[in-house]
Amino acid sequence: MNTRINHVLCLFVGLTTALLSCQPQEEETSETKPALNLSFIDENTPVGDDFFRHANGVWLDSTEIPSDRSGWGSFHELFEYNEEVLEFVLAQATKGEVYSANSNEMKAAGYYAAGMDSLQIEQLGAKPLEGILAQINAVSDTQSMQDVLAVLHRRGVNPFYGEYVGIDDKKSDQYLLSVVQSGLGLPDRDYYFREDANGQDIITAYKVYMARLLTLVGEDSAVAVDKAEAVLALETKLATESMTRLQRRDSELTYNKMTMAEFQEMCDWLDWASFYEAMKAPNATDINVNQVDYMKALPGIVADTELETVKDYMKVRLISSSASYLSHDFVQAGFDFYSKKLSGQDEMRPRLKRVINETNGDLGDALSKLYVNEVFPPEAKEKCLEMVNNIKAALHVRIDSLDWMGEETKKEAHEKLTKLKVKIGYPDTWDDYSNVEISKDGYLENHWNAAIFSNDKNLGRLGQPIDQDEWLMAASVVNAYYYPPANEIVFPAGILQPPFYNYKADDAVNYGGIGSVIGHEITHGFDDEGRKYNSKGELSDWWTAEDAARFEARAAVLKEQFDKLTVQDTLNVNGQLTLGENIADLGGVNIAYDALQMQYAKNGRPDSIDGLSPEQRFFLSYGTIWRSKYKPQLEQRLLIQDTHAPAKHRVNGPLSNMEIFYQAFDIKDGDVLYKNVDERAHIW
Repeated sequence: MNTRINHVLCLFVGLTTALLSCQPQEEETSETKPALNLSFIDENTPVGDDFFRHANGVWLDSTEIPSDRSGWGSFHELFEYNEEVLEFVLAQATKGEVYSANSNEMKAAGYYAAGMDSLQIEQLGAKPLEGILAQINAVSDTQSMQDVLAVLHRRGVNPFYGEYVGIDDKKSDQYLLSVVQSGLGLPDRDYYFREDANGQDIITAYKVYMARLLTLVGEDSAVAVDKAEAVLALETKLATESMTRLQRRDSELTYNKMTMAEFQEMCDWLDWASFYEAMKAPNATDINVNQVDYMKALPGIVADTELETVKDYMKVRLISSSASYLSHDFVQAGFDFYSKKLSGQDEMRPRLKRVINETNGDLGDALSKLYVNEVFPPEAKEKCLEMVNNIKAALHVRIDSLDWMGEETKKEAHEKLTKLKVKIGYPDTWDDYSNVEISKDGYLENHWNAAIFSNDKNLGRLGQPIDQDEWLMAASVVNAYYYPPANEIVFPAGILQPPFYNYKADDAVNYGGIGSVIGHEITHGFDDEGRKYNSKGELSDWWTAEDAARFEARAAVLKEQFDKLTVQDTLNVNGQLTLGENIADLGGVNIAYDALQMQYAKNGRPDSIDGLSPEQRFFLSYGTIWRSKYKPQLEQRLLIQDTHAPAKHRVNGPLSNMEIFYQAFDIKDGDVLYKNVDERAHIW
């Protein structure tokens, strides 16, 4: 569990995909891939009725979700291409004697080889778990429980709670340890309280899954059923005290800084100072308690639960988090519940694809450096940086033109935008994995060693100067983010590829694609949560009361619009949960469009291409990057846990508020997407 990533505002919630061959295919490069695929357009769907379908209808009707996926779309296609590149560079790295035995590249090669040795993994079965399971079985008091929890947490297994070190939200020149609620096996606390038939079916399947895990490590099957029931009861108690996903979006609710002594008095279950010393965070004198009520309740929940059930719960969390690295029975159990039951995926991905992603996930910089050399030339980075600067300039102009914001607040907004840091493509320095022990016959142990390295690096930042070069994603990841305490946007090379970005394509396509994404991430600094952080990245109210009230009124319009939108006919989008992303989508398209017009003002407006004006190509590019379709189970799951609106509404929702969209396609009153001026959301 990467708890730090919960604090950043990402473009997309990533979903697993697969690759098809062992080297990059030429048709996927910027030089050869079409800038805008017009064959996707559904001419039978009027632009003003459903622009998402108009831009993607032929693709939607002709594309089947692959059997080893629960969704498919532009993101997934790029995931697949990037996986092909990763497989290619990994194969190249292991040929001959190019790299030293202790190099990053050979560490990745060793990790990959261990994961591909299925015969060895099958022979080991549950043996890699035996040592820690024995420690759990030996727990008899609070001290021995604390010792086991430290062993688990350093390996990325987080029963009961989790922790991470990030920039202090109110002192951006310091790092701060945070403790967070954690340890639920279902995707969200709300799953534990669903009373509908589908919700109850998921609960039943979850109990079967937990019993299956316990049986795989030697528990009697009948006893395992009873133990699973008891573990579910414990997790339900934890869920009852957990913040909702909506509450967790509120930065002020989750900032509760106190001394370690104050935390010890509030939550006297463990000796927290010695626990974090064992976790390699000896400088933890202060701590931020993200969910105060949860941590206050935790000692009582544990005290009221049979010790054997607490131990069974820790076992389940250990086994579940380790299943992907164990023999087929464990892998199949995890797939059947999380991928098939919860997401509708019919078939498991091939081992090759799974192991490549695990390698990249644990040793990301080792592969990402090679990946960048293959796919991201200096020209691509330079052009992207130019686009970022143009989009920032466009937002400066928009801030000046806002009729709802006063001069005092505008001044602060300009300062925040001016100080925004931009990271494009890849970090200046790469992680060094030379101290990570990698064994050819220890796939799970390799994963744990990588997790320990990551944990120790993160918690070891306490008391150190802020690392201005740190990235929270590997350079090969297909995503982007805004990190409020650093006031920075980060765009890995993984997303700076077609169809999002093609440095050989015309400006209209690039500004409508990656330009809107850049605008999206910049706007996150000014959405309903990001706006609470000042130019230094600190939680500080830089708004006048009047301007804040006007912002909230305008945001409420967007919330109400999305509350009315549905998927599967009857399931409503949560307008409040998705508000930050919806504000970012709306602002992103507006800012990118303005930046495009500024670019044309400097360099001249081009002619139409393929009968489409530059403005039409801009919007079609925006509609195309979100093309996707999902299994019904995954759609339902995302409505509960994803802060992004469904893809169709990420397109139609923002555009229905934009006069410039109406003008580009001659949208008129009577068209489905048309809104009267007083019905539209106008924010950034």
